[in-house]
Amino acid sequence: MVMYSVLCFWIAFISFLVILPSVTRFLFKLKTEYHMMSRVKRIKTNEGGAFDDEEVDSESIGLNKKGASFSDIAFINYIAESNEELVEEMKGLLEKAGMRQNNAMEEFMKSKVIASIALFFILFLLLGTNDFGIPFLAVIPISLIIGVVGAHKLTNLNLEMIANKRKEAIEHGVPDLVDLMVICAESGLDLNRSIQRIAREMRTSNEVLADELSLTAIELEMIPDHKQVFENLEKRTDCLEIKTLSKTLSQSIEYGSSLAVSLRDLAVESRQKRMLDAEARAAQAPTLLTLPMMFFIMPCLFIVMLGPVIVGMIKSFSSG
Repeated sequence: MVMYSVLCFWIAFISFLVILPSVTRFLFKLKTEYHMMSRVKRIKTNEGGAFDDEEVDSESIGLNKKGASFSDIAFINYIAESNEELVEEMKGLLEKAGMRQNNAMEEFMKSKVIASIALFFILFLLLGTNDFGIPFLAVIPISLIIGVVGAHKLTNLNLEMIANKRKEAIEHGVPDLVDLMVICAESGLDLNRSIQRIAREMRTSNEVLADELSLTAIELEMIPDHKQVFENLEKRTDCLEIKTLSKTLSQSIEYGSSLAVSLRDLAVESRQKRMLDAEARAAQAPTLLTLPMMFFIMPCLFIVMLGPVIVGMIKSFSSG
């Protein structure tokens, strides 16, 4: 009974880790799209159907909101005021995960509370069956402590998984971004217009990178310090390739060097890096295939090769 309970718990835990990031991304995207469509409908009603595409794009990336903040819920505000470092860490995770809605922090804190309650009841039902020999009076505090700490760690882990997937998508699109920037620079477009055009072109191929570029283009118009804009981009993406690109753009603007030449050299380096990464993954393939071959391919091979011999030996011994 104990093994069955532990097995069920681990199955539920692994399912939680696999399913929750996708569910979280879907819910945030659904809520953002619903808010954007309602705003577009309201603009059509008030202004006769005319609306600004750039403003709608800004709404989709969360720029015209105030960012991650709290509402007037006393309990959540108390937690935020008493744990400033924890709140700053969560804000950084939310930015890296692409959740810049006004109520993102509030929803994240609500998910922590809901996960704590759910994990508490799961542990209470699991430990309260007397299969583990734990006294009933100790089950409640143990379940409460593990539920609160575990829910905090699991929700952070969920957000880190979303941020890592987002980072991988950005890294995958950086070589194409650099190539497009080279084309725009050689055609005579300035940096801001180049980023705006690339963001529109990459909307269908890499939506994550297109959102970051749209936000960067709008910040370039609003913030006079270009270095601060690129530092914000580095902080949001946490990607080494983006850091290299932003440093290259900052140095070109600061020292007046040729942007096309710098970007062309960076494009060659990014393509070479992608090729080296592909070769490294290909070199790891034999090592990764060792266990699948041992457990799935070799038994079938032994059955095919030794099966007729074993059957013949059984027949010969039975006839003899």
